[in-house]
Amino acid sequence: MLELTDGARARVRELEALSKRAEDGEEGARKELRRALRESAPEVIARCGGASRVYRRMLAERVAAGDPLAKEATVERAERMALELAGENPTPLEVLLSERVASLWILVELQEALLAAYYYKGGGTAVSVVLQMARLQESAHRRYLAAIKTLAQVQKLQGPSRVQVNIGGNQVNVSR
Repeated sequence: MLELTDGARARVRELEALSKRAEDGEEGARKELRRALRESAPEVIARCGGASRVYRRMLAERVAAGDPLAKEATVERAERMALELAGENPTPLEVLLSERVASLWILVELQEALLAAYYYKGGGTAVSVVLQMARLQESAHRRYLAAIKTLAQVQKLQGPSRVQVNIGGNQVNVSR
């Protein structure tokens, strides 16, 4: 479901062209776009409405600090992570959860980078700001682990061939 067929990719390109026409103010284009979306396959709609992909690109840009290679590599790694975590023939819930895990992975990386930058520069930031940064990082990390745990629970219900994740403290062990 996460990986598109050639036909689905072509449909996405058609919808993008329609969207551009609607954005340019072409009369009737928005109505045509709505109709075309209603007639599209779920995976096409998911790809077109991929807020998580936009979100991941924005976070990766911050993590990369202006390095295009680092940004694209981070985005690609998250995309592959989502595909791998979803497994073969994922349910819609598994797709959503694997996308969430991949997005939160980048957020955790960004929070770690921000804290590392503070330590590298040797201060100059108010202690209250650093404490808030640490709280945000911890919150992101908790949400990341919770998403991993939920995905593992859902996959465990699907059968023994799914990924199983055991979370103990801050350690995550993945086994197949």
